[in-house]
Amino acid sequence: MDIDHNDIRILGALKMDAKTLGDIKDRTGINSEELENILGILESSKLITSTAGTGLFGQSKIFIKITENGSGIIDEYVEFLHTKWEEIINFAAAGEREKLDQFMIDNPFLVKNMIFFKVIDLPLLGRLNLRFLLEGKNLCYQCKKELGRFTQKFSIKDCNKFGFKIPSGMTVEDNLCASCFDNLANNI
Repeated sequence: MDIDHNDIRILGALKMDAKTLGDIKDRTGINSEELENILGILESSKLITSTAGTGLFGQSKIFIKITENGSGIIDEYVEFLHTKWEEIINFAAAGEREKLDQFMIDNPFLVKNMIFFKVIDLPLLGRLNLRFLLEGKNLCYQCKKELGRFTQKFSIKDCNKFGFKIPSGMTVEDNLCASCFDNLANNI
């Protein structure tokens, strides 16, 4: 069976204790029609099981549970995500920005799935901001150009001083090069 992005997210939601269609829909954001189609395929592939039951007020509900096979697929996928995260870190640490950008283009759902499966979290991703703490290198926050020892650098303090809009996600530890700072001045 070919597992795609939405199948993985549904199986992951089930492994994270989602039990009803509403739970799965809330966690994955998949619309009802597509969700029902995918659940049918997953059930026929014996990755999930479903049982009819009653809800709190006596209404009929369908309860869905992940099988051992489905759970194994999720475990393998989470391990795969961990190895891909290591690859991303290695690209960034080596300063291979072009390879990293191409990797992200080739794998459009990878970071979303890493966040969904809690391999990484949004604060970590925001803090790293694809700079990945390149040791010994001070990079421009926007263009990622290396800022040398004698290069003019601009911080959030400078942006506030001149009334420029601070780039989204920039922290007090980040700097801008002169050309990116000038672009802020042009965008007023």
